[in-house]
Amino acid sequence: MPTEDTPHKSGKLIPLIALDNLKAGETKGIEIEHVDDDNGIKDSGKETTRLDLIIWHQGDAIRVFKNACPHIGLPLETFPDRFLTADKKHLICSAHAATFNLDGMCIAGPCPGKSLTEYKTMRLDGWLMLG
Repeated sequence: MPTEDTPHKSGKLIPLIALDNLKAGETKGIEIEHVDDDNGIKDSGKETTRLDLIIWHQGDAIRVFKNACPHIGLPLETFPDRFLTADKKHLICSAHAATFNLDGMCIAGPCPGKSLTEYKTMRLDGWLMLG
């Protein structure tokens, strides 16, 4: 099963993308900052690190995963926003062809049984929010 993670503990929602900018069948790579080593969002002005995410809109579902293959931790894409197999049914890692279904589980390639880290999201006022 994928790991559902919350990259912050403050309860604060973080806007990721306007839903109008994400079409069905599409993936987007985005990066957020203000994440500390405890996976807690810090207020601006404090030390920050970067978290790379994959947003996948498939059917009615929108899933958000950490952009790191569980095989060896590399980002999945070589080119921006290119995360999908040719048939657009699965995510694929460009390094070693690990293939993931909609829930983030590796179904082919070098990491069977492992999964992408998934983050909880919600839709609010036309935005996809992390939190």
